[in-house]
Amino acid sequence: MFRLSLGLILVALPLSELALLIKTGQVVGFWATFAMVVGAGILGAFVLSRQSRGALRRATQAVEQGRPPVADALDGAFLMMAGMLLITPGFITDFIALLLLIPPLRRVLARWTVGRMLERSGLDAATVGAEGEAASERSRPSPAHQGTGPIIEGEFERLGEKPADPQATKR
Repeated sequence: MFRLSLGLILVALPLSELALLIKTGQVVGFWATFAMVVGAGILGAFVLSRQSRGALRRATQAVEQGRPPVADALDGAFLMMAGMLLITPGFITDFIALLLLIPPLRRVLARWTVGRMLERSGLDAATVGAEGEAASERSRPSPAHQGTGPIIEGEFERLGEKPADPQATKR
């Protein structure tokens, strides 16, 4: 199903872009259409160059502050995607890119993307509000587990260490 949809998009999008470019050229003229496409490409290159550095900087700052850099990384990824779509000639991709440049829409798309990824992976994640209360009952730790991280039970063996007393191992 996904492959069929992707195939249809990969065929329909360029054809739609071409038809829209031809129609725009007929209405406003070739040079105006050409200027719009080139202008969008220049804007895309600018957004892409600024965001590639900015996304890395914001993710590094988040790690330094002890926050997970997921939100900053997704925001940067969507901004870089907007830059790539602006570089791609065509008005449909430019419109999608302009939507990605709007911060509230990017946040909604990021939440939806993370939700879909979690849904497909079968993982459960909690969101914590400003008051520090978990949004989901399933995310609260059990009374036996009051630590800060997950409990992973298992056995281990330290490799490369020699026992301090060789006689102690023979007992």
